[in-house]
Amino acid sequence: MRPAPTHQLHIAQATDWKEAVIALLEPRSPLRPWRFGSTQAQEGDTVAFILNTDPASILTVVAHVTADGNPRSAVFDRPLHQPNLMDLTTLATTVDLEMRIGDGWRFDGEDATKLETALDECRYLSAPDSRFGHSTVAAARTLLRFWARCDGCEQVIDLTGTDARDHVFVHTVDPYARPESASYRSMSDAIDWPAVICRTCRDRMHGDGFNRFTDFKFSVHPSCPQCGARRTLQTFYGMPVEHWNNPPWSHTGGCCVSSEEWYCGACYHEW
Repeated sequence: MRPAPTHQLHIAQATDWKEAVIALLEPRSPLRPWRFGSTQAQEGDTVAFILNTDPASILTVVAHVTADGNPRSAVFDRPLHQPNLMDLTTLATTVDLEMRIGDGWRFDGEDATKLETALDECRYLSAPDSRFGHSTVAAARTLLRFWARCDGCEQVIDLTGTDARDHVFVHTVDPYARPESASYRSMSDAIDWPAVICRTCRDRMHGDGFNRFTDFKFSVHPSCPQCGARRTLQTFYGMPVEHWNNPPWSHTGGCCVSSEEWYCGACYHEW
């Protein structure tokens, strides 16, 4: 009797982290910024994606090899929705694979299961401060949360072309500074916020002298009709999935829809 095949996890290593994120987000992208140790696998094997960010990072969602047995064509169980990235070395140390994660292209049996479990447990660890800082891993985490529209003008940014990387830009911010306990403020009160923007907004933001994206975003919102402040938030209705990730230019209006579309962050007027 032939022994049952051993489950394997294969590694896909990015050659360009930005193009890799674009390819992960847009299945129709022609970009192929990945290196594989082998093109041979068995159906049901998994593929983990490592990005050449600084520090190196790993996607917390794995893809599954289909009947063709080629890890290059592995697919995700569902479309990626704001996935997370974990620091590769830290994760490898946690699961006791640090000596192999740097150069191994495949993990077998228990090691594969151990790494998959660790990644799944980290899947929803997406606090905003993980995207603060000017590192490429912070930029990659921000780009992974891209939802097809520019955070500035809210126009769709097409990622299906070979030149997609030249049309989408990540605005990074200074590392989050922990406040004194006596003057605690929430993340939504942060001075700036990471964002994904189109070329037009990037050029306009820099041309108009804005260093902080939040200042630029508030500048395109209407001023408050009651106090005149340019700190108005656009209201959306419904329950946010991750309220801690609600950007500072967006106001949660609750489940009961009303006619108010804007909220003033200075005097709290709604209209």
